Amino acid sequence: MRFWIAAIALFVLGVLGWYSGYAKEAKGQLRCEGAGAVVINVDGNDYAVNGMAGSRYPPIERIWNSATYPGTDIDRILTRGLTLCDW
Repeated sequence: MRFWIAAIALFVLGVLGWYSGYAKEAKGQLRCEGAGAVVINVDGNDYAVNGMAGSRYPPIERIWNSATYPGTDIDRILTRGLTLCDW
């Protein structure tokens, strides 16, 4: 089950990267830390997807926001991450 969740999360990230208005390729690895901290690693840097990860990592909005990726839905990434956390 976790394999499929991870595969879906990577697919979503690939689609988000393809959809960017700047034709940048975004690849990332989504993971859960502890009791529910969702973290994404993009280009070797970790970013917090939710508040539980916010005390240890910079927010994902630094790289994905409405100006750089207008079609990005961070809530979908958060949902996939929380699924990895078995929430």
